[in-house]
Amino acid sequence: MLRSRTHDERGAAAVEFALVSMVLMTLILMIIQMSLWMWAYQVASHAAREGARAAAVNPCTTAATTRAVNRVGGAGTSITAVFDPVVPTTAKVGDDVTVRVRLTARAIAPGLLPSLPQITKRATARIENIPAGGC
Repeated sequence: MLRSRTHDERGAAAVEFALVSMVLMTLILMIIQMSLWMWAYQVASHAAREGARAAAVNPCTTAATTRAVNRVGGAGTSITAVFDPVVPTTAKVGDDVTVRVRLTARAIAPGLLPSLPQITKRATARIENIPAGGC
């Protein structure tokens, strides 16, 4: 009787593993995706601060937005960086300039996992220098 019982249960562990492994793999993918989103969130914050600092030192050019986009690197896609408001033409020392960075975090399994929200970070800095001739 013992022999026939073990014979009937062959393969049960493989079926159970197949069912559990799908849930486990989905959970692991979600953890990795959330980690990538958190990384992109931190990178966007740093890029906005770098852009605001560049704009505070030289507010007459758009180099700050280029610097912010370059700082994001591979952390995201569809990256935009803009002055908020647009580059001031009548900037004075002591005025504030804000740089806004918007990006979408990289997806490891597009379409398989739910998409995460787009990241928008802002940083403000005080203008410290105006070129001799003004903007």
